[in-house]
Amino acid sequence: MLQVDNLNFFQNNEFKTLTDGYSLPGLWIQPRLVFYPLENLKLEAGMHMLYYNGASHYPTGTYLELPGYQSNEKKRVHIRPFFRAHLSSKNQMFHLILGNLYGGSAHRLIEVLYNPELNLTADPESGMQVLFQSKYFDADAWVDWQSFIFRNDNHRERFILALSSRLKLNAPEKVVHWYMPIQIVGQHIGGEVQASPYHGISSLANIGVGVGMKWNIGRKILKDIQAESHFVGYKQLAGSLLPIDNGYGWHNAVSVRLSDFHVKTGHMNSRKFVSILGVPYFGSLTESAEPTVFEHSQMVYGKVEYSKRLKDIASLGINLTLYQYFSGNGVDADGERISSQSSASIVAGIYLRISPSLFLHRF
Repeated sequence: MLQVDNLNFFQNNEFKTLTDGYSLPGLWIQPRLVFYPLENLKLEAGMHMLYYNGASHYPTGTYLELPGYQSNEKKRVHIRPFFRAHLSSKNQMFHLILGNLYGGSAHRLIEVLYNPELNLTADPESGMQVLFQSKYFDADAWVDWQSFIFRNDNHRERFILALSSRLKLNAPEKVVHWYMPIQIVGQHIGGEVQASPYHGISSLANIGVGVGMKWNIGRKILKDIQAESHFVGYKQLAGSLLPIDNGYGWHNAVSVRLSDFHVKTGHMNSRKFVSILGVPYFGSLTESAEPTVFEHSQMVYGKVEYSKRLKDIASLGINLTLYQYFSGNGVDADGERISSQSSASIVAGIYLRISPSLFLHRF
């Protein structure tokens, strides 16, 4: 088969306090040839191309988020090769994926640990992934190798090692379904074969453990109500990449699905918590070159999403998120104590995803 996955987006981030605002107008497109040599073996090969409206040059390297730009390291287009080998067990409980992974929102990480914006800006994850699916337990374990180094290279390797699992306390189709998410995200930066001087290693880790409830109402308008509470932790296992060694926080959220609308509100209480891949407003650290550490910070947020499926090949999405960050005391890079004022930040975007598939030949 020939499959094309395309996401068109226009997102505006009006941020205050923790990070700077910016806009994301653009698209990515991913054409792939898909071949099933066996019933339980799928091979995919193609490319991933990212385009920002108005961009004539792109930074080199692998993209995790919106990258920094250096005038002496640029290219005219940003294209990455795509290859995935997916082997399934006969009972469909185990899946082994090598190459490009089923990443992004497919991991089902909470927003505290994974920023949904990475679905727009990040390159496809690549490495190894193991999926397990059963009646009472699901698990997604993966290694995303973000930066590979050759011998005597002049930069450090970087990879993500993570687990997203869910213990289902009763059957998901029950009227009231209870579950426990257990999630771990670790990032390692290092490498022993890089050129001197050796810059050492840095290892960071996040953990999220919680309990959730989903009330499956199933009405024409009111589909379901979901509530979750998570304890999240952070630790710098090695190195001194960040000015915080450990921290923690509590995240609580309630969401309602109304026909094509999804409404969500939540609260985050952080004590020196840092999220490796999450939304910056869930943490206690600014994203500036000389960061400020907030010992104790709180925020609330509200989100409204509209999602409409257009036949079987496209979907339209509209998102509006408001973050209200409360005032707090922090310490800047010079050790001076500062106070921040309460601030509101807004993320608004519109998205059109198109995924046609064309059957080519049966062998």
